[in-house]
Amino acid sequence: MSASVSRFLGVLTIMAMRASVMGTKFALAIFIAHYLDLSSLGLYGLAVGAIAVVPTVVNAGMNHLLMRDAVTTSRAELTNSLRHYWAFVTLIYVVMFTVAVLFASMFGTSSLWVLIVAVTFFEHIGNDVFYLFSSIQHHFLANANAFLRGAAWICVYIPLAIWDPDLRTLSHLFGFWLIGSMLSFTLFVYASWSWPWKASLSLPFQLSVVTTTIRKSFIIYVTDLCFIASQYIDRYLVTLFLGIKLAGVYFLFWTVANAATSFLALVLQQQQRPLLIQAYRVGGSSAHCQLAWRFTQTTALATAALSIAVGSAFQIFLPWLGQPSLAADLPAFWLILAGMAVRYLADFAAMGLFTAHHDRLMTLTTVVSVGVLVIAQVTLLPLAGFYGAGGAMLITFIGIGLWRYRLLFDSLLTSPESRQLGA
Repeated sequence: MSASVSRFLGVLTIMAMRASVMGTKFALAIFIAHYLDLSSLGLYGLAVGAIAVVPTVVNAGMNHLLMRDAVTTSRAELTNSLRHYWAFVTLIYVVMFTVAVLFASMFGTSSLWVLIVAVTFFEHIGNDVFYLFSSIQHHFLANANAFLRGAAWICVYIPLAIWDPDLRTLSHLFGFWLIGSMLSFTLFVYASWSWPWKASLSLPFQLSVVTTTIRKSFIIYVTDLCFIASQYIDRYLVTLFLGIKLAGVYFLFWTVANAATSFLALVLQQQQRPLLIQAYRVGGSSAHCQLAWRFTQTTALATAALSIAVGSAFQIFLPWLGQPSLAADLPAFWLILAGMAVRYLADFAAMGLFTAHHDRLMTLTTVVSVGVLVIAQVTLLPLAGFYGAGGAMLITFIGIGLWRYRLLFDSLLTSPESRQLGA
């Protein structure tokens, strides 16, 4: 009974941390819209996009390969791979940080970008740690990492900023974010203290480990770049065609819609990903497809239910924002919410292809999705505004999702060799 109660409390704690990440990001977007302005929200959205995009460019696809191998590799091999990978990453961020400091001092620009580079670095490491702990089935530590980076600092910042108006600036906001990300890194240091870091660091650094991993990760890297572009390019196109203030409105809608899919990524994909990897390695393609089909049904039902719940909650809180013009754009919000839900389902199929080692198929579909999405948005944004943004997502990811699911479950009927040939 004691063990059962302990497990139940552990699951309850994890669920609370996951829910808090979704809720606090939702609350932060509403806070900025209410206490700052929509233009600040637009700038914040562009910065958040950069914080997400830059790590994808820097990691060269190595993180996915390392985290997939972490499921079965030894701690000694894992720490050796991580120290080479993170040394490469840190060097790039040191250069970026130096350039940002010099640029700010020489041209008298805002130091906000220096702060954003620092946040980006710790978010990069934090994301790696999250997927690492998830891969090795340390779900409590993974969620504690996500909680510190995505919720804890917001829970401190918002009450303080409501109490003290001087804190209602983007510089203070990103400063609190940096503290949260640094705390999550401290948690990783504590949790991995017993790992063989000392033995790994005593070995000579081998550049070939990095170059070999980059070469093996090339296909995944291309996929990663296209995937992150498909997630964040829309906000930059909206800014280009509609302006920074309307970009703030779009980012508010996007954040609310993304809260649902982010929660699902923490609740479902965190556990689904290693299980799918394990199913493929133990039972082959057939076992992987059967498990993926079960997960697909769960994911579809959860996505529909949570998207409707989040959208309804936002509609209830909308009058509190003090932005009457937002009410006129509510139909566009629901269209964007539907587009984000369809995108999440399409992304689940991409994860299914990745866990079955169909990296080339995943890359092909992702590259095509970026091209179709950009064409659709460039075409529809000038004609339909926010409706064009939501419509472009729906058109793109309904097609891409159907394609990916056809490739994913085709192995139930054909061999891997014939599936590759057909693709």
